[in-house]
Order: sequence, then structure tokens, then C-alpha cells
Amino acid sequence: QLLQQLSITAVGKREKLLRVIKNPVTQYLPVNSRKIGFSYSSEKLVKMNKYVAAVSDDVDIVFVVGAMALGKIDCDYIDDFIAISGYPLSAAWCISRICEAVADKWDVL
Repeated sequence: QLLQQLSITAVGKREKLLRVIKNPVTQYLPVNSRKIGFSYSSEKLVKMNKYVAAVSDDVDIVFVVGAMALGKIDCDYIDDFIAISGYPLSAAWCISRICEAVADKWDVL
């Protein structure tokens, strides 16, 4: 539906849940943010909790997660590529690890 109609709305409401945005995607990102890409083939293997905890609170972080079965994200705007596992992870599992690390940093219970 997203690719055909360019947006997905909530059932029974006019609230948009997802929509396709125009390139370049960088125009939607916070200015001077740190953009982190994920690839299990990266030589920089990190523990997500430690990585997020080390980032200053006054820095905006943008996480770039690929939603493809194979391959590497090819973006010129990524500042750092990290691996959070020695094995390929699904995008959903990768995002779960990011959310858990951020929740730990912010003491969300």
C-alpha cells in the first residue's frame, strides 16, 4: 500500500501512519546530527548499550538501518558504520537493540 499510494492511513481515521518522502532524505534529519549506519560486515563491532551511553546528550543521533536481506547501506551521508553482532540481524531485531540501548540510557523502565 505504501509503494502504491505513497502513504498509509489509520483505519477509520485520516491520520497518516507512514508516507513516502522526497529525496534527499538529509533535509529531514536534524542539523549537525551524527548519522550511524549498521552493517554486520563492519570491522567496528560494538556493544550497543556502551555505544549509545558514550554519546553526549547534546548530540542528535540518527540510526540508519537497512531493510534488505543482503547487502550494505550505500549512503554518502553516514558518519560511522558499526556492527552490533557478528551475525546478520533482521532490521526489526536491529531496531529492537537500538531501542533497548536508548531506553537504558534514558532510564526508561
